Amino acid sequence: MRYLNRTRLLTPLLATLLASLSGTALAQSTVELGTSDTVINILRMQRDKLAVPNYRAMDGQSLAVEVRDFYDKDGLVSISGYAKESKNSVFFLKGTRSQLHGYLALHDKRTAYEYRTDEHGVVKVTPVPITKVYPDFDEGFQRRLDKVFEGEGLAVIHPVYSTMALQQAPHIGPYPGVDVTRLESKPGSPWVFYLNTTAVMNGSTPLNGVTKEQMYRTWQSVADQYSMLKLNVTTNRQVYDAARAANPLRTGIINYVNQDGRSYAPIHSFGTTSAGTLFRNPASGWDYGYGIGMTASHEVGHQMGMLHDGGGQGGEYFEGIPAFQWCPIMGNYWYGGGWANQLFTWSKGEYATASNQEDDLRIMNVEENVPYADDDNVNGKALVLRTGGELNPADNWGQIERTTDTDTFTFSLTATGTLNLRVDPIEYLRMLDVDATLYNAEGQVVANSNLPVNRSAEFVGLSLPAGSYRLVIQGGAEGTPQNGFSKYSSLGFYALKGTLSTTGEPPSTPLTSGVPMPNQAGATGSWTYYRIAVPNGSTALNVSIAGNNGDADMFVRAGAIPSGTVYTCKADGPTSAEGCTVNAPGVGTYYVGVYGYAAYNGLTVKATVSP
Repeated sequence: MRYLNRTRLLTPLLATLLASLSGTALAQSTVELGTSDTVINILRMQRDKLAVPNYRAMDGQSLAVEVRDFYDKDGLVSISGYAKESKNSVFFLKGTRSQLHGYLALHDKRTAYEYRTDEHGVVKVTPVPITKVYPDFDEGFQRRLDKVFEGEGLAVIHPVYSTMALQQAPHIGPYPGVDVTRLESKPGSPWVFYLNTTAVMNGSTPLNGVTKEQMYRTWQSVADQYSMLKLNVTTNRQVYDAARAANPLRTGIINYVNQDGRSYAPIHSFGTTSAGTLFRNPASGWDYGYGIGMTASHEVGHQMGMLHDGGGQGGEYFEGIPAFQWCPIMGNYWYGGGWANQLFTWSKGEYATASNQEDDLRIMNVEENVPYADDDNVNGKALVLRTGGELNPADNWGQIERTTDTDTFTFSLTATGTLNLRVDPIEYLRMLDVDATLYNAEGQVVANSNLPVNRSAEFVGLSLPAGSYRLVIQGGAEGTPQNGFSKYSSLGFYALKGTLSTTGEPPSTPLTSGVPMPNQAGATGSWTYYRIAVPNGSTALNVSIAGNNGDADMFVRAGAIPSGTVYTCKADGPTSAEGCTVNAPGVGTYYVGVYGYAAYNGLTVKATVSP
């Protein structure tokens, strides 16, 4: 009677909706619940316990739900809960006030329902296979996997870190000894995915003999696979709670559980508080950190909206292409766990036998609204050289954030030089296959490297004449998209290591003491060199340039070519009239470098040695 008194005040549509949401009506394949706005309002009432009807619906199955988390702000909606008849279930809806999508899945009954707003703005509920909600609810998968490895054991070992992985980002490099319950891959980002490791931890110490380093690698693997996005993968509950309170549509969660089993996660549940489930599984036979890390990346992929990449002999789980040691992370990543240079990436089904052509990157970026990371090399950067021409990976590194991204590093040689360079992907569960191309000032390709089945690029003993160069780094590809992989998801962090040394003396024009050299010209950014011999006993060297246009700067150095940062004296005012003096110069050759800060002509260069 109390329920009837309340519903008597509702419109007929709302009353019908209440009955449907809680389980009413005749057996049918589809139930219409009303508009999205109406559904949201009724679920709000159920959360507030203002209406809790108890009818049956959909072939006798109750659709009644308990609303646990409710968010409705600025037209955005995220609602999570579970079936009223069983907590061993999941219910979630998300979207906008005009477009909702979600699921109700009852684990024990292996029954599921899809909620979706149709083209008329009406929310409909339709029965679906539970594997549509949980793609990994496939009990035969483990048996098929065991058969693949029959007689071999599950020989999965973790990758070897590149020596260039020096904490260029929080998730890069070997375990640094930090608290594994406070890890963040992109601190400060409002988009957060929480790896809830509470059940497999005793405070900050992992259970079951798992080391902190292994737990770090678990988190690191997920952070690697999503590093192209502005997604903060964290093990810190406080970070997740703050992000969820601000906007749950920007958050996701997967729970580690302290028992063995088949891990699974509800599709498209990112943006709700409905969690994935990650089972512990035995550590014998393979490395916990790497194995659980790969599985977590795969299950989080389901939560981000991706289905399985199938094809080949693997059926629903494509086993990859051994010749290129490549496999989609949403396929059977276990099959390639023992490859020395394995590459696991997102996919859009380009390989010949693909059964799924969905665009993984688009799903994450557009459908789930997680933006790409900002481009860290928009206009090019100068290579940083240390003493002796060392290229150190702590100074020279970057990230390929998108399929179309290219990163440029520039350098100039004033004499013949030799380049020895290696470019490595530096993430742990890497996606990046490095392609590097060197161009000269005319835009011609000097050299290209994309080492086959190695993921790195390398130039050894490359002789370069004096001039300006551009080193362009991008994601690589191998084979063909049909039999291999494209650069579609060749994304991630890289670093450079090597040397750039010069030999010989750059071209320079001799000067005679006290004799002007007129009519000199230079382009913007150019260097022109002169030299003068200074005898023993000289008291001063006076050098000057004089001109009425452009902006030429002057740098003088004893015994070697000067630069804008290394010189004995300089004059770099805003005009082309400059001069400097070296008092008590030592015996030897002094070099004068004229730099075109702005293009100049009609310049006179003069050097005078005082006896």
